[in-house]
Amino acid sequence: MSENKDKTKLFLEQLLSEIHKEQAKETSSTGESYLIGQDGQLLGKFTGKYDSDSIFNKYGPYGSKYSTTSIFNKYSQYGSKYGSFSIHNPYCSTPPKLYIKGKFAGHVTVNKYVSDQIPTETFLYLLKDDPDALLTGKFDLKESDIRSKYGESYIIANDGQFLGKLTSNEFDNDSLLNEFGPFGSEFSPTSIFNEFGTYGSEFSGMSPFNEFSSTPPRIYVNGKLYGYLTENELLAGKKIKPKGIKQWIKDNF
Repeated sequence: MSENKDKTKLFLEQLLSEIHKEQAKETSSTGESYLIGQDGQLLGKFTGKYDSDSIFNKYGPYGSKYSTTSIFNKYSQYGSKYGSFSIHNPYCSTPPKLYIKGKFAGHVTVNKYVSDQIPTETFLYLLKDDPDALLTGKFDLKESDIRSKYGESYIIANDGQFLGKLTSNEFDNDSLLNEFGPFGSEFSPTSIFNEFGTYGSEFSGMSPFNEFSSTPPRIYVNGKLYGYLTENELLAGKKIKPKGIKQWIKDNF
């Protein structure tokens, strides 16, 4: 009996998958704007918030944070940090595709190594605050610009690489204090604590540990430039030494 149920479930899932693929093809041929997973799953159209297919519909299958087909569901394969087709997975090589008026615009992902990358933070910011700009393909906002608009406190490298949030919450994945996260781990390529990395080596111009660097990471507090994270005593402006950054975060955030 259970075997028959499993077969029925598998058949229905395959049928639903085919329906979604056909729906995506139809959407593309009509010149609509939409987001789609690389498995063929539609992830929402850019239509009115009352449209059931709209990514703006918070109660629909693509806008609800509880839906398995939503990028806003942090446990779904499209919204999880570990999802196979997720906009939040830094290791995902098959992130969702964005189409604007039927034409491919890019891949929405945090993975900087994916071709035609549209940064997730940029996409989500435009989706929420400036959808018109999104639908005209204006993705040139820098991550620092977006985080500043949100009033966040963070560190960013001179080349624009985000290097972590200033928060004492050690469980926050983006926290500089999370020793297992991408910005706090001594093994991560985007961590200032990786002594062999671009942002942590004492010989790199991007590193706060290079006492001669004129291009060390910048510190932003509540969205505004605070100073520099550096060992360079000759650099003008406010400075925080990298060896004391952890305690400084704990004392102030």
